[in-house]
Formats: sequence, structure tokens, C-alpha cells
Amino acid sequence: MPRTALPDTRRSPLAGVHGTIVLAIGEDIVRGAIKPGERLPQEAALIERFRASRTAIREAMKVLTAKGLVRARQRVGTKVMPRAEWDLLDADVLSWHDPDTISDALVGDLVELRQFLEPKAARLAAERATEEDIDAIQAAYEDMALAVAEPAEFYDADIAFHLAVFAGCHNLLIQRLSGIVETVLTLSFRLQRPGLVDLQEAVEAHGRVIDRIRVRDRAGAERAMRAVIGRAKVELRRRRRRITMAGRDAP
Repeated sequence: MPRTALPDTRRSPLAGVHGTIVLAIGEDIVRGAIKPGERLPQEAALIERFRASRTAIREAMKVLTAKGLVRARQRVGTKVMPRAEWDLLDADVLSWHDPDTISDALVGDLVELRQFLEPKAARLAAERATEEDIDAIQAAYEDMALAVAEPAEFYDADIAFHLAVFAGCHNLLIQRLSGIVETVLTLSFRLQRPGLVDLQEAVEAHGRVIDRIRVRDRAGAERAMRAVIGRAKVELRRRRRRITMAGRDAP
């Protein structure tokens, strides 16, 4: 059932009361508590549910509409749109997916997006990165190496590593994609879960990326990053297989 209380405001994608409403309804839609084709409650009911003003509710509906999750029509109400209409490149929409219920198709799409973007980013970084860029990539790599016993800290450093590689491309359009990649990485790490991944092997794989970037080996950097993502693909498949088997074994 949809949640009936406002979520923690620290997790809201936007400031203010309307931000918490966006988060609550957005998660309900993306995680399947409210399904495509269903109508949201009437405005008066939402005001009562969230103890919010009419203005806050309407602002929230505008945000959800912009993300492709809902559409309002006069005399019809506000209806949840099919998944094909959702803006899946929106960082909030991606982050609202539940790792335990996300579809295999979307997991595959996330991996393909990384395979498409990140090896080429590593190639460009090997050609264009400044010494300061390389220092930033190296610092993130060292943080990963120091955090192999602390998965949460490790994944923070891992994300910093990939974002530093994007920054090293010195391509403004590619850099604009870094926010999407950050969300994709965060969701991927939530899908993998600690204990399923050999973090020391991950450190070594990322080390090969920074080594190739440092010596300006464009093809080598691209291959090394492709190998990093290949490992992630295998780990995600293992995780999805365990979820599937657990579902079959459940009473």
C-alpha cells in the first residue's frame, strides 16, 4: 500500500513540503504500489494524507508530470503513465527503484548504458586529462584501496573514481551525463549488495584503468574500463539469480 506519512525530508529530491510529496508518490509509482493506468487520489485526499497545502500538492504534481510519471486531465483526474513514458534518465526516477524488485530488463539497460559511456570516457581521459585530473582519479583509487573492509566507504570512493574519469574527458556534454552515471552507479551498487563482490579484485581492476590513463594509453584505458564494467555485469547477474531463486523458494 502507498505510504501514508511524509518521508524523511533529508531524502527528498526537492526542498520543502512539495519535495517530500514528490518523493513519497514517486517511490509509490516506481516501486509498483500505484500502478500504470491507476488514478491518484483526488486533490482533497492528498491534502489530507500529506497535511499539506493545495499549492504544495499542485507543485508536486507538476514535478511528477515533468518526470513523465503522471498526467492530469480535466474531469478525468491524474493518472499514472506507462513505464515507457517515464524519464528514466532522471536521477530521481532511477534512484526510486527498489533493488529487490527492479526488472531484469532495466538492470540490463543500466549495464548497457555504462558499457556505452564509460569505456569511451576512459579513452578520452587518457588523451585529455590534466595532471590535476589524474591526481583526482588516483586519490579516489587510493580511497577505494583503503576501504576494502568498509563497503559503504568503498562504493563512495568508487563513484568518485568514475566521476573523476568523466571530469578528465574535458567534454562539457559528457560531463553533464556524470549526474546520471552517478545515479546509475549508486543503484548498481545497491543491487550488488556487500558480501557478493570481491572488493580487492575491484580495486585491482580500477588500478589498471588509472595506470593506462596515466601513461596516455587510450586503447588500454578503454579496455580496462570495459573490464571493470564486465565484472559489474557478472556481479549483477549473480545478484539477480539469487533474488529469483529466493522468490521461488519462498512459501
